[in-house]
Amino acid sequence: MDRVGVDGKLDGLTAGSERRLGRRASRPAEPDGGAGGGRPEPEDRPREAVDIERFATGLNEVALGGEGWRAVLARVAEATGRAARLMGVHGGVFAATDGGDAMLSPAEVAKVFAEPEPVTVTLEDGWSARALAVWAGQRRVGLLLLAEPVDDELLALLKASSTAVAIEAVRRDAAATATAETASRLIDELRFGALRGTEELTRTAARFGLRLSEPHAAAVFDYGGPNRRTWSTALSWLEMPVRQEDSMGWTVLSGRDLPREITRIRVRLQGMVGDGTVLAATGPVVDDPRETARSFRDAEVVLGLLRRRTGETELLHSALGLAQLLLAVPPDRLRAFVNQQLGPILGRPELILTLDAWLATRGSRANVAEQLHLHRNSVGYRVGQLRQLLGTDPLDPEAAHRLRTALTARELLDVFSQRGP
Repeated sequence: MDRVGVDGKLDGLTAGSERRLGRRASRPAEPDGGAGGGRPEPEDRPREAVDIERFATGLNEVALGGEGWRAVLARVAEATGRAARLMGVHGGVFAATDGGDAMLSPAEVAKVFAEPEPVTVTLEDGWSARALAVWAGQRRVGLLLLAEPVDDELLALLKASSTAVAIEAVRRDAAATATAETASRLIDELRFGALRGTEELTRTAARFGLRLSEPHAAAVFDYGGPNRRTWSTALSWLEMPVRQEDSMGWTVLSGRDLPREITRIRVRLQGMVGDGTVLAATGPVVDDPRETARSFRDAEVVLGLLRRRTGETELLHSALGLAQLLLAVPPDRLRAFVNQQLGPILGRPELILTLDAWLATRGSRANVAEQLHLHRNSVGYRVGQLRQLLGTDPLDPEAAHRLRTALTARELLDVFSQRGP
């Protein structure tokens, strides 16, 4: 398999490959002129000799010099006469010489990594390219893409480029590790409240690209899978400061397009970790650093609610509905209201579930039976108990409103208790 790591040598060039390969000149074609005709198309131009080993060595020096992926891709494009892009395992573009930003699904990226040779892929915008999987040791870095058509000679240059990409990935990991501690301290200050002044905190956050005087929101991510080392690496590759602790990661996002941003990051993280599910939740949008800690507190509650919703992976504070209002109510008042409305059935979890389903289905005995895996007669019996113990018909409009509010408040209290003091 043509996997190239920073600790290995380039393989995949066939025994018959020449050390010096030709390539098509990358100069643009000139328009036709008079009887002499125009300059020939790129496919027909003479090839300029390229020393593969010298090309790879020069490219590695660019990477070791810290010039970044854009500089590496620019050298690749210059040598091949083809547009080059680097795509992460999440399917998003890290860098591109042609400005392209079309994505590839994580599943399609995984297929490329499973192939022994580079394969042709077509992105969402119709761009066709030869894709080479790049590894740094045992870690997947991403796909190095070269615009089609790609012949054997250009393919050799593509393979010779991957070591430089892996070097830059390792360099970025080291840089991320060096700044992670400072970034973690900043996020902790924002989560729990800073001891220093607001102005100093705002200046520090600005150095990490966070504009705390503009709309922003706390975000929390949770990973429920086995690849914890990959999870740590994935979080460190985010462009904003992150605080990680076990399966969770905290950060701050701009509030201007929060739904799109939270989806973009979650999909990226999910693509990198592979197995297991990544959950993402946000707190309310605020525009004052003194309110950021509240946004973090609420984001963790939102995450707790998300964990109870089977099949869902994202939940924004703005989408909570009634729970969004109840978050502002002190827990002791919530508890008193729940006891008042649901007291007679609080020790009966089967009746709590039945009441929730009965209200959600507006009294459909068939739907409740299917949802709770009960016989319809059993549903009728439980609803009769609810009427007797609560002293009201749950479907009475006023009663239904009070009971639904109490059930939501009870769910919030459960989340509060699981978070601890």
